[in-house]
Amino acid sequence: MGVLDMNQKFLQIIVLCSLLFQSCSFEDSEKSYEERLVVFGSISANLPVIDTVLVSKTAEINEDINASQLWINNADVKLIDDSTGSILRYYNLGSGRYFPITDTSGIQTYDKYLNFVIRPGSTYKLVVISEMGDSVIATTTVPTEMNMRSADLGQYVCPDGTVLPVDSIDIKNLENLSFAELMQLYANPINYVSENNINVDSVVYRFGECYTKSFASYPMFGVDFDSENYETIKILTYALEANKIGLEPLDTLSSILDPDSGGFFDYNFNGIRDSVLVNLIYDTTLGFRIWKGQYPRLTNNIPYRINPWQWNIEEAPTPIMWLYFDYYGLQLMTFKATSESYFNYFSGDPVGQNIYLLPDSNFEDGLGVFYSSNEYRFLLNVVRE
Repeated sequence: MGVLDMNQKFLQIIVLCSLLFQSCSFEDSEKSYEERLVVFGSISANLPVIDTVLVSKTAEINEDINASQLWINNADVKLIDDSTGSILRYYNLGSGRYFPITDTSGIQTYDKYLNFVIRPGSTYKLVVISEMGDSVIATTTVPTEMNMRSADLGQYVCPDGTVLPVDSIDIKNLENLSFAELMQLYANPINYVSENNINVDSVVYRFGECYTKSFASYPMFGVDFDSENYETIKILTYALEANKIGLEPLDTLSSILDPDSGGFFDYNFNGIRDSVLVNLIYDTTLGFRIWKGQYPRLTNNIPYRINPWQWNIEEAPTPIMWLYFDYYGLQLMTFKATSESYFNYFSGDPVGQNIYLLPDSNFEDGLGVFYSSNEYRFLLNVVRE
């Protein structure tokens, strides 16, 4: 090939590359910031409204503002039943929170609240209008049902080869629980269980490589449901005896000694055997910290965990292992079949791993999510080994 031919080939390549880059030019325009309303709310089938609605506004990334200044406390918030046109109004409780009743509500307001029961399969709108006239609307259709059953998970093989049977527990001990009964359970769980002769099975919380290593650790029991009928299942584990106070538990292997009782777990690192949340599942080993994180601490350095614990799942059957529990004692587990809006929201970036990627909101021209659920509950007891 001659020099002329080579030059022509080179020129053709340059021209081709130029055309390619021109045809793939980037539109790198900057989008201007617009302040938006941010709303979070939910409703549950077969119950009155039990969740507050949170209303706030956005701020620019570089805006110097305290988060408390973003709450909106003068909004008009209402829930509308699409099929009947019935309206339930919400009232401000402060810090951007709204609920259908307050501590000063009259009998008529209470009656309307209690009679506005969320119906499975129905569609509801949440309308929020700020004092500046900005408004957002979101719609959700309530899942029709949430059916569950105990799962037979067979046997589990530990890392050392030990084969253990997986327990099966009674998960039908709170079927058809009314709102009034649910409130009684929350108010005094031990008495409610005793007075209503409720069968509550126990599972043992064990420590070790087989039991507290990862999501693949030994399951205490399993639950099953028809996963093809649901988008996302939200699980809440609420420890009903989390606030029990008592002396730090004894530990014969501890080098920290109490003059009267001997070695003990020093939960708050003060060298004194004093009062703490005694039902807290306490473990400061590295593996435990990796999965659970450091313990938040109250006054006097008393450790605790956020209660309830929550997680999302989509597949069944589901093994329930150590990660679902932060406290010993009576536990109320709630499995929520959630609406499409909840699934779509968590398909975005709700935990903010990418500040430039927003979660998928069902509020047009707003942020946040309004979703509905149909719930299944049961009780169990988590005991020490």
